[in-house]
Amino acid sequence: MYGVLGAVLMGGGFMTVRAEGSTAAPSAAKPSTTVPDVEVSTDPSASGTLESPSTRTLSFATGGTVTTLKVKAGQKVEKGDVLAQVDSTGAVESRTAAYWSYLSASQELNEAGEEGYRKAYASYVKARNAYREAQRAVEGTKIVAPFAGTVTTVDAEAGQTVSQGAAVLTLTDLSQLRVSADFTEADIAELKDGQKASVTLDSSGTTVQGRVTSVSPVPVTTDSSGGTGQAGGGQQSSTQVVRYTVLVDLDDLPATARAGQAVTVEVHV
Repeated sequence: MYGVLGAVLMGGGFMTVRAEGSTAAPSAAKPSTTVPDVEVSTDPSASGTLESPSTRTLSFATGGTVTTLKVKAGQKVEKGDVLAQVDSTGAVESRTAAYWSYLSASQELNEAGEEGYRKAYASYVKARNAYREAQRAVEGTKIVAPFAGTVTTVDAEAGQTVSQGAAVLTLTDLSQLRVSADFTEADIAELKDGQKASVTLDSSGTTVQGRVTSVSPVPVTTDSSGGTGQAGGGQQSSTQVVRYTVLVDLDDLPATARAGQAVTVEVHV
């Protein structure tokens, strides 16, 4: 045979003969049955959110018609900046009237004799307190930033009539964000202040380090979960899971971090 494969039939069997110069086919490698070790963390973990420790809902102490709204959502402000104002005409007039009443009561007190002193003093105190209240009402026609931060919501507009205490703006300090996460009752026994934690931003996968700063001593939420069983006429079964809030301060704040973002927290115990 020259460069070809021949077959020889022997005793009813079929045998393949390799021609000279040809190469034997390599044998298939035996698959490995060894399973690599994978390290699985047993540290407590929970889902949470980024939040600011300094968030304030701002409102007018004196209701009225909004005449000035100087900010919009996303705008940064400094402490002491006037953010909004309502019409102060009525409040200013009331303060002026209260001021003159206060001066009159002061003069009567100075001129009062021994018999009329107590009555004059009572009138003076009443007029003084009324003037102070009127002054606060004028100050309440403005919303002033209590700290430097970012306006995150605006719930009013110029020309709108707002009531005393109604939410108008939300101011948030975004320079310092922390994590708030709710851990189960089974995990909370292992957690304490000062423990190191890894925080992963769900949106980007970025992981930063931090420390536990607060472990709530009381439960804040209970989750009820369950399903419909096949037996027992499809009765509903439920299980309550008690959870506790844990706060974590971050060592570094990623540039992409925003208040309200979802994160996963793993506390190293």
